[in-house]
Amino acid sequence: MFTLTSPAFDHGQAMAPKCGKKALNVSPPLAWEDPPEGTKGFAIALVDRHPVARNYVHWLLDGLDPDRRSLDEGAASGPGGLAGARELKPYVGPFPPSGTHDYEFTIYALDTETLDLRGHAGLEEFTRAAEAHSLATATLVGKFTKI
Repeated sequence: MFTLTSPAFDHGQAMAPKCGKKALNVSPPLAWEDPPEGTKGFAIALVDRHPVARNYVHWLLDGLDPDRRSLDEGAASGPGGLAGARELKPYVGPFPPSGTHDYEFTIYALDTETLDLRGHAGLEEFTRAAEAHSLATATLVGKFTKI
């Protein structure tokens, strides 16, 4: 089964404060296992699903190598951390206006190397393209509370 995890937090648990936009704005480490046969690439979306946030997009990533199985902490901002991939929307850490929000990481195992999208594509365009080429998806939710 295709799964997405983080060595830094469990599904439904709190993300580290350093991941927040108003702290260090460091992308958390991610790992995935058992993509389906025929996977030619991966795409990742990070979205704040809280009703107040209205599906605010924090990260859209495309073109991850099919042999890759993880992203290190800070890969979004580290030199070479995303080698070969492209950020359609650069990582912006969580910053809820108040309370605790759920931040949903979704990884798509694709039947293509990259999605045919222009830079800075929006969530609807990204999701439509990713779902059209998706062999499987996996989701990880991290919580973040205003600090």
